[in-house]
Amino acid sequence: MTRFCIVCVAALCASYCTSDFDNTSTTEQAGTNLQGTQLQGTQLQGMSMQGFQLSGATLGGVALANLRVEHGEVVAEQDQVTLYGASLVGAHVFAQVQNLGASPPVTALVEYRITNVVPEDVSDDPTHTGSTFLYTLEQWVADSSSWQPACPVDLDGRRVAIPLAATWDEHGDRIESSSLFTFGCTTGVIAKCYRWGYRPWVTGYGDLAAMHWACTRLARADYCGNGVSHTHDGTWVNVWDNLDSPGPIQTHGEVTPPGMLFEAGWSTTGAVCLSRARWLIDGDSLAALCPDRVISPSLGEAICHTMLEALNYDPDVHLFNESYINL
Repeated sequence: MTRFCIVCVAALCASYCTSDFDNTSTTEQAGTNLQGTQLQGTQLQGMSMQGFQLSGATLGGVALANLRVEHGEVVAEQDQVTLYGASLVGAHVFAQVQNLGASPPVTALVEYRITNVVPEDVSDDPTHTGSTFLYTLEQWVADSSSWQPACPVDLDGRRVAIPLAATWDEHGDRIESSSLFTFGCTTGVIAKCYRWGYRPWVTGYGDLAAMHWACTRLARADYCGNGVSHTHDGTWVNVWDNLDSPGPIQTHGEVTPPGMLFEAGWSTTGAVCLSRARWLIDGDSLAALCPDRVISPSLGEAICHTMLEALNYDPDVHLFNESYINL
């Protein structure tokens, strides 16, 4: 797939794509927020989303059994009938949130309801695998005794989320869970990388679960792989992979967008090697935080300048990007 887009770094941004640069995959990065959900209410101040429970869901006041995520869709049973797609409109689900800054950490449950379910757009399905649905969620806010939108508005004007059968912690680590799943708002990194084609459940391209995880590191400029983002709103990046046939999913294109330079090769642990930070103001601090992969750009040095050098450093890396030098 070849396209020129922008990835926003804030939770309130989505991606914007244009064809100004033919045969490129340049994109505006998708925000520092992984899930994109916005917790509302004074009781939830300082809380962060841990994940949505597979247990406790109801529809019409009746319990749902065996709630699960199959591919990009929530599925459950009720009265021996399998429910999926729009048949789950009106379902209530519960999310676990936590204040990790408290001692001991404080955990709470937040109630949500599904108010709409629609199929994902074909334009956001570069692998042509279908199955994904977009969910409109509302959060119960006790302060106002009302239901409020759970997702910010994306650039398509929608407040929707994509379900994934895993969770992500405060370090940006992907966690397989038998009790929790993720609703990633389309304004957040998890959904954005999914829409770039790195669907964890898709087969035939290699390990797309790992590719999706690596993409969330790239999109947030999480160089050290510790969950800390080093980027800003509206920063442009050119993203591509070298996945075997039927890949690649995102292609570099015939030419590098003017002014862009190689930045890094990426894995689930962050940047496996780095030419420079996309925002140079972060260079010195990055060198101190993860010296095994980052050399201060102020020294005019780098660990990998090109995709080939990144592959020489780690032959298993499959995701790369270029970016402008931002001051």
